[in-house]
Amino acid sequence: MPLDTGVRRTMDPAELQRQREAGQQLLAEAVGYGFATLVGLIGWLMFFRQIEFKVALLLLGMVAVPAGRAWHRWWEWRQTQPGGEWLHPDRLAEIQQQAVKAMADAAKTRAWLTRGLIACIAVPSAFEVFVGVDHAVRVASVEPDAIFGGEWWRLLTGTYLHGSLYHFIGNMGALLVYGSILETKTARMRLPLVYLMSALGGSIASAVMPPDIPSVGASGGIVGLIGYLFIFARRQEVKFPAAFRGATASIFAGLITAGAMGYWYIDNPGHAGGALTGMLLAGLMVDRARSWAEELPLPFLDLLGWLAAAVLVAGSVVTCMAMI
Repeated sequence: MPLDTGVRRTMDPAELQRQREAGQQLLAEAVGYGFATLVGLIGWLMFFRQIEFKVALLLLGMVAVPAGRAWHRWWEWRQTQPGGEWLHPDRLAEIQQQAVKAMADAAKTRAWLTRGLIACIAVPSAFEVFVGVDHAVRVASVEPDAIFGGEWWRLLTGTYLHGSLYHFIGNMGALLVYGSILETKTARMRLPLVYLMSALGGSIASAVMPPDIPSVGASGGIVGLIGYLFIFARRQEVKFPAAFRGATASIFAGLITAGAMGYWYIDNPGHAGGALTGMLLAGLMVDRARSWAEELPLPFLDLLGWLAAAVLVAGSVVTCMAMI
């Protein structure tokens, strides 16, 4: 009897490709309906509150019901797929070493999109120095009364501003590290999409939850990236060293502790909203890989990523214009 080498044969390549294409189509449909539901909900909360709740619920249900059905079909497809390939322990150790090296190199050369995002944030933050922090906060921060009064663009512009140089350096350092890791671990255009949605999720939470005070900073989007990586590292463990999963958990514990100690100085709702948005996005978009192969390609999400990048660049310009 041959020795068990820890490697299992996979199905016929042509059949595997057909299965992957079917899964890609189902997942794209589910994500599309899911995003449409999320955008509709945010749009009603922020811009169309004059529509009665029953009418809004009916309209959202027209998208949410197909979304639920699409996710159910995707879940059923996943359950019918064969389990992941088994790797020889030596090969698994090799992959883990490669993961550690990739994370060490992430912030050095390849993460050009992360650096571009930092530049978009740095320009308004530098302009803030010339116009004055007080003026910038007054005209462009995440301020609940102004937002519900119609200045909805503050949900984004407030994420480009910072209260001090230390605030800016701390946020950009974290963005460089975690943005680079995300950019090198998955499709590059996931970064602007996850950051933008998490930043908006944090701003919305900050606007609707007490204390009702102005908020500035990119931390909602950054914590969203960490939340995304928290789920990502657990769904595709082979791509991350075990210590990384513990590190992300420690960061959340630190945020909770710091938030409790500095309640009036730290935007806890913004952090919570950003983190939950990032984790929700990971739950929607990260495939619990059925093998050690690459993720299913999703051009639809890449398109959304390009649109998110365009919105982030435009947001940088709008923030500067608001401070003039």
